[in-house]
Amino acid sequence: MLDLAENKLEGSLNATEFWKLRYLTSIDISMNDFGGHADMYFGPAMVYVNYSRNHFTSAGFKRFAGGMMSVVNLSNNLIDMEAVDLFQNVPLNVTELNLSNNTLRGAFPDSFPFLGKLTRFTIVNNDMEGPIPLGLADFTDLTVLDFAGNKLSQGIPPGIGYLKKLTVLNLSSNVLGSSIPGSLGRMEGVLEMLDLSNNELVGRIPSELGELQETIVLLGGNSLTPPAPLGVCKIATVKDDQDL
Repeated sequence: MLDLAENKLEGSLNATEFWKLRYLTSIDISMNDFGGHADMYFGPAMVYVNYSRNHFTSAGFKRFAGGMMSVVNLSNNLIDMEAVDLFQNVPLNVTELNLSNNTLRGAFPDSFPFLGKLTRFTIVNNDMEGPIPLGLADFTDLTVLDFAGNKLSQGIPPGIGYLKKLTVLNLSSNVLGSSIPGSLGRMEGVLEMLDLSNNELVGRIPSELGELQETIVLLGGNSLTPPAPLGVCKIATVKDDQDL
């Protein structure tokens, strides 16, 4: 384990030096002043990588490098690049991927990589555009999906409602349109928070959401059609700034 977190270290990193540490399993250089390119190029034993809260301006993964990498945190940097380039060669074993508070641009790749072990996927506060990948519905181990604060558009993929382990679904502050899929009501008893606020959603709230009696439901800042179904009105934690 290499822990250099919360110092005043600066400069760029030479990824080939980390590659030489073949048995290194964990690296934490968070809360420093490193900059330049964050090259995810590590030896075969690497599992945990925390490069958050630095000044990296770009990042990338190498094919066949870091194949055991499970946790990758690149949040709170200055990464300004096309998202399709960053997602290239993401290790298929990754379980937690945090890219929040950067400037990732453009749409998700058309052929989004199958990250079947992914449990937490957060890209909060970037400039992502286009649709949410339909393939996320196949990531059956997802527990947290947080894409808040982007420019994602089109509709919410109904398949997300079939993710049986999802506890947090936050799609707030995007430009998502169309209606709310009723399939989201299938996550009763598991989903703890559903935040769809501040989008461009239209139509009536589906009655199926009334099944989410133990879920914090945030729907305000849309153009939903009143009245709300009775079951939704009975959700004690439902919050909506509209007269539904």
